[in-house]
Amino acid sequence: QADIGSAGASPSLSRHGSWVSSGLPTLQVGRMASAARGPRISAAVGGRRTRGGRRIKFEEESPPKPYDWRCTPDHGKAPATSAATPKVDDVGEPPDGILKLQSAEGEVFEVRAELLWASSLIRSVVADAGLDEEIPLPKASAETVAFFLRLCDPSRQAVVGLGLHDISEEEFGGLIWLAKLLDMQRVLLQQLAHLVNDEFPDVYVGIPAELQMLLLRHASDTLQSAALCHILRSVVRAPMSKMYASGIVLAITPLIGSQDEKVRAAALEAFMYFRVVEAKLVLLEHRDFGVRASANRFLRAATPSEETVGAVLQLAANHHSFLVREAAAKALGDIAPVGHELAVQTLADLLADDAREVREAASGALRGIGGTDDPVVIAAVIRQALSKDWPVRSVALAVLAEIAPSKRELVEALATAMQNGGATMAKMSAARVLQSMGSVKELTDRTQRDSEEQHDDSVGPRWGDESGEED
Repeated sequence: QADIGSAGASPSLSRHGSWVSSGLPTLQVGRMASAARGPRISAAVGGRRTRGGRRIKFEEESPPKPYDWRCTPDHGKAPATSAATPKVDDVGEPPDGILKLQSAEGEVFEVRAELLWASSLIRSVVADAGLDEEIPLPKASAETVAFFLRLCDPSRQAVVGLGLHDISEEEFGGLIWLAKLLDMQRVLLQQLAHLVNDEFPDVYVGIPAELQMLLLRHASDTLQSAALCHILRSVVRAPMSKMYASGIVLAITPLIGSQDEKVRAAALEAFMYFRVVEAKLVLLEHRDFGVRASANRFLRAATPSEETVGAVLQLAANHHSFLVREAAAKALGDIAPVGHELAVQTLADLLADDAREVREAASGALRGIGGTDDPVVIAAVIRQALSKDWPVRSVALAVLAEIAPSKRELVEALATAMQNGGATMAKMSAARVLQSMGSVKELTDRTQRDSEEQHDDSVGPRWGDESGEED
């Protein structure tokens, strides 16, 4: 049986007992009845639902969600808002006219206005002086201007047969300078990315390191996946200055969240290989524990700077994920100098963190950089030892017992007070602290007694000693 609510939809029963129908935008398959009654299929058209049926919806595929490679925020904590993407100005329709560009030698080039209308400089000049005004391009040779106009042709007919090997290093520098002047760097690099795609993999060996960085920053969405992966693996192996390395980090960071799994893996591999502190600071935010641990190992072995310590301090104090705060606290224990005031204060504050992992990491780091009997460190830890929350008191008391051996009476008083009241876990923590202090005291007393006995044996009998008379 069938209930069809649309004219022109003609279901029929096949020889195998299955329904074949056409013209049904939404099909509902009903529950199977007994064998005697046969199969019952009901259909609904136009949003109507028949009794006893269930609707099967065919929906369009939703766009893939961006890959979130960073650690998940703590419950109730929103991630820090990233810098807003700059709004692209509405350039409007280009005028139907000819622009005149003047090179450094005085040669004038006439070009359609629509070809350079993406340039904010060109639009400003046209708005002020009109199309008849010649636009000077200082330091841009006639050859560079002609080459630039050839590359910027959106039809790409002017670059047929052109390869990256045909562009010398000097010409490349002139093209980049002119693109920056006209605010058309992205347009130029997208055209160069098309050349890379056309010649890949043959052109891969000949791409200059600076061009690779600029392609990653401004035209990664134009490059083919294979070419992009090769550039990611090679750009971090080239010799570079600190400024160049910072640019590489800025270029690769967005690609860790690429929709393409191969590009994502290549970007992460590049950062793992890249022996630059800025790259490792980015990896401290990665959701994978092994990646964060690898970044920590690099920071531990590297020569720390005040700038690096400051960046890790920011992550430890302000990050929205406890996993990153934990990794940053461990890193501080390895890279901060002993007694570093800001690091000590930040780690002391982390003793009161909501996450147990962060408290334990801060405790271990304070043992490393807190020194011995430092009054600043002791004051910061005592403040947490007086907290009303027993987990905070417990971890602070354990740190205090280790970094303040001269404050033995104070530690014992705090541990005794905690042992006499509060949660069971707090009592157990206080007992462990007292036991460790007792063991240390017993070991110290035994060592002192052994030392005194050895001293007496070495001195021998004294005048007036009865044992001496016996001898």
